[in-house]
Amino acid sequence: MKKILPILIILMVSLSAKAQKLAPPHFRGGDKAFHEFLDQNLKWPKDSAVKQGIVKVSFYVESNGLLSDIKLVQGFAHEFDKEALRVINLSPRWVPATRDGKFIKSKYSVPILYESIEL
Repeated sequence: MKKILPILIILMVSLSAKAQKLAPPHFRGGDKAFHEFLDQNLKWPKDSAVKQGIVKVSFYVESNGLLSDIKLVQGFAHEFDKEALRVINLSPRWVPATRDGKFIKSKYSVPILYESIEL
């Protein structure tokens, strides 16, 4: 047992040294640009009495930056859910995730907050 422990420690250290460097996908221009994109494109459904809610959407960012398999994960009202999906489908290409410097397909999810602001 005394000989196995140092070998295991050396093995664990060498494996962690070979760990892959991952970077998540992101909207071109960053979070601020994504929020601006949502602000410009999301429309409040007409005649809705809803004051606020969150829609969560998931999708894959392909290695070429296109979005695929866009799905509703959590909704709160049909017309808001539909609008969130419509806008995510309008999204321009994203910067894909990378692993060791190479673009890869990855799953991403985003919450979209609807909040009525009374002026």
